[in-house]
Amino acid sequence: MDIGLLPKLRFAHAAQAVAGLELSPEATALMAPNVGTAPFLKALIEAELFVDAIRLLGMALPRREAVWWGCLAARGALAPDAAPADVAALEAAEAWVYRPTEENRRATFAPAEAANFQTACAYAAMAAFWSGGSLAPPDAAVVIPPGDGLTGTAAAAAVLMAAAAVPKEAPARQRATLVQALDIANGGSGKVGA
Repeated sequence: MDIGLLPKLRFAHAAQAVAGLELSPEATALMAPNVGTAPFLKALIEAELFVDAIRLLGMALPRREAVWWGCLAARGALAPDAAPADVAALEAAEAWVYRPTEENRRATFAPAEAANFQTACAYAAMAAFWSGGSLAPPDAAVVIPPGDGLTGTAAAAAVLMAAAAVPKEAPARQRATLVQALDIANGGSGKVGA
């Protein structure tokens, strides 16, 4: 798989991108000192360590692009008879991607909660909710910013949950979502390969 130049990645060095992530022992063994994010990502994909690659990309993509990737994966796995709460969570996350306002960010929490924070759609919505602003209620005097890794972690969870929707197809679905993420990281829409 050709990964391209990946100009949209937030971190030049892999150590920055994986700070706070617990990688698999196999992925940790591939990480050389001062390795760039793109070469490390390529090594993960070549070794078929797709879960580690997805988690890395969740952190390395800019927040809006990471949420979009989570939305694409969740939408791709959405069943025709999906629960209304899942549809609402996904639509709220997509609305934030299309127009990343504070109002749209806050509007992602309630549908994610209605989906019990347990589905790919709910995680896509939470990725948007954790993208910035404050975690405190809107009328609170205190500002509680989300941690830097929350959006990427939730976006990667959305992708992984969507890929696991058909367990026997999980590796192929993970690979397809990586194609989407690489397209996004190269400036595309992500609407390829899946």
